[in-house]
This record gives sequence, structure tokens and C-alpha cells, in this order.
Amino acid sequence: MTAPAPPSPAEELAALSIKQQDSILDACARLNVWEGSIRSGKTIASIARWLLYVRTAPPGPLAMIGRTRDSAYRNVIDVIADLAPDAITYTPGAPRCRILGRTVHVLGAHDAKAEKTIRGLTLAGAYVDEITVLKEDFFVQLLGRSSVRGAKLFGTTNPDSPAHWLRKKYLLRAGELNLYTVHFALFDNPGLSQEYKDSIASEFTGLYYKRFVLGLWVAAEGAIYDMLDENRHHHAAPPRNRWQRAWISIDYGTSNPTHAVLLVLAADDTGRDRLWCVAEWQHNGREAGQLTDAQISARLATWATAELADTGLVPTTVLDPSAASLRVQLRADGWPGLRSADNRVDDGIKATASLLGGERLLVDTTRCPILWDELCGYVWAEEALLRGDEEPAKVDDHGPDALRYGVMAARGVWRAWLPELAAMTDLPAAA
Repeated sequence: MTAPAPPSPAEELAALSIKQQDSILDACARLNVWEGSIRSGKTIASIARWLLYVRTAPPGPLAMIGRTRDSAYRNVIDVIADLAPDAITYTPGAPRCRILGRTVHVLGAHDAKAEKTIRGLTLAGAYVDEITVLKEDFFVQLLGRSSVRGAKLFGTTNPDSPAHWLRKKYLLRAGELNLYTVHFALFDNPGLSQEYKDSIASEFTGLYYKRFVLGLWVAAEGAIYDMLDENRHHHAAPPRNRWQRAWISIDYGTSNPTHAVLLVLAADDTGRDRLWCVAEWQHNGREAGQLTDAQISARLATWATAELADTGLVPTTVLDPSAASLRVQLRADGWPGLRSADNRVDDGIKATASLLGGERLLVDTTRCPILWDELCGYVWAEEALLRGDEEPAKVDDHGPDALRYGVMAARGVWRAWLPELAAMTDLPAAA
């Protein structure tokens, strides 16, 4: 079932809540932050305020910063174009745009060139989409560079860990700093139908539900996939004649295990499409002796050929991006559709958790027993949490790593099921 269509930015603007209207009027500090859940109305209010600022900002360069330049285009520039088409001129991918006659630099915070660009500017103002994805030193430099007399910075963010630098060093000190902040929650947004709000809420579970639906700054703890339930998530592989697409994802190890997972798209008995983990292959070099890359390639080929026999499917193969030598061997052996895996850990975990939570991702635990055991034991690293970071413990994680590689490779399928998540994780339109 496809999620209901979201309202347009113009429709959201027409239905502004009192809180949104007040935030537009009250955001007059040097630093102004709208924080809270996704689709809560914070972005539309912040952009409306940014447009008002651009009209009256002191002379000097302005900047808009996103996680990437493309995300700045989708999340900010597209919204401005919908709200006020005549106010903006922009060519997608360009480093600058024109808003209300002002030149505005468009930067991706993860682009190495962005920091150099910031260093060369004395800004009269800036807008940041998703402040928590910026590195702290980049943000500090951005504030420092916003030094034209009367310069202001505006930004939005979803919650993260309570120990995140933005919360600890800025939001909690709003009374001490020249900082205005306002909190929004999903179900407060009057511009969304109840059906659409419920659809968004269904995309998230556990930690991510608390953050992205309730808008809470909560800490990760314990199991990463705390929604796992054998009664809900264990299903025997569907008949092969239902298999529509296939992905083989490989986490590579020499002394550590090499683990491969076969993920397929198939309809269940009701006709609903889901992703299924239908088979796995693992070799533990520490226990069974190390294999050469040529031996791993040959054994994987024998396994994959048997698993996909009579399906007519040619799989997409995604490989641990650090496995350079195995990649060379697989290419030499003619592996089809081979590419490096998307190794963004946080985004991969979010996507896997959301698919499991919505029962769009199922595991044949009879044929994938190692994967299932490792998923159930996949936990946050305690030492990282003490530092305020969120990282999986590096113990028995090869199956979960392989699975999230496959999930991210299948994003062209699940983005239609989880549109808000796909937008959050800054994914391209197709796999």
C-alpha cells in the first residue's frame, strides 16, 4: 500500500498553526533553531522566516547549507520555489542561487570544499537544513563567519542523542546565549491529515519512533533491533516463482567471517510485496581456516547459483566497500551487477529497523540461522554511548552489516513504502 500523498508546501503554509506563526515572528536572535519530529511543520515555518530575513538582511554574502547540495535543493530550494516561484532562480547542482535578488551560496556540509568556501566568506546570514548532521567544528566556523553586523543564522533539526553537541552546547544554554529555539511534534502539525500522520508514524519504531515521531532527544540503549519477534519476522521463503528481484550483499573478512545474504523482493500470500532474507553463506576463517579471494569467489558463486536456480533472476551484488581485493577477484570472475555497498551505518540501521518494524522485511530463520542470532544480539556499544556517540558493538556483526548493505541497495523498492525515511536518509530516486 502506498503512503498518502503529503500536502504541498503552499498548502502547509496556508494552514500554519499559532506556534508556527509565533516562531516566524519571534525568531530574531543571532541563532534561531526549530527542532522536533519530522513533518512537524518546523521546516515550513523556518523557511518562511528565512525568506523574510533575506528581504531585509544586511549587505553581504548569504548561504544555505544541507547535508549535501542535493538535499539542500530538495529540502529547502524546492520548498521556496513552491512557496514563491518568482522569488528564486536556481539551476540544480549549482553552487549559488538568487533569492529575492540576493546571491545565496548553496553548500553541502559533507563536501570537502564546503569548509574552504565558508572560510573565505564573511556572511550576512545563513540557513542550515538538519544542523545535527554537521560536524561541530563546521558549525562553529559557520557561526564565526556570520560576522556581518546584524547577521543571523536559522536552522532546523530532528532530535539526536541527548549528548549531541548541539543540544548540550547550544539548545540547553538558550537562556545564556543569543539563541531562540522552538520545539515541534508531528501530531501538532495542522497541515497534515490524520491519515498522513499515522502513515509517517508507522514508518518508525523504538528509538527512531521516539526521535522522529515524538520529537524526543533520547539515548540509544540495549538492542538495536528491539522490535525483533520470531512470530512476526520469521517466515519461510516464498515460492521462487514469486521472486521479482534479488540482491546478494557481502560483508568481507579474512580472519573474521565473510558473510553473504540473499535478499529478494517477493509478494506474500496476500499479494503484498516484502523483502525476504531467504539464504545466507558464511565462512569463518578463524575457525575453519582462511580462504583466498579466489576461493571465496568460487564458493560464493556455487552458493548463489544454487539459490537462484530456475528463478531467471540476475542479482545485484553489493560488497563491503573496504573489500578491495575481493572486489578485484569478483570482477575478474564475472560477477553480475557488482558494486560497492552503501556503508552509512546510521542510515542503514534506520532503514532496516523501519522495514522490520513495519514487517516489510522478513527472515527465513531456518535458512538464515546465523543472521537471525546476530540480529537478535546486535547492540549499541556501551563505551561509545558513554562518549555520547551511537555505534553498534563490533561483535558478531557481520550478518547485520551484510543485511544493511542489501537493504540500502534495495532502496529503489522500499522508498515507495517509506517515503519520509527515504527523504531523511538523503537517498537518490533510484537504486
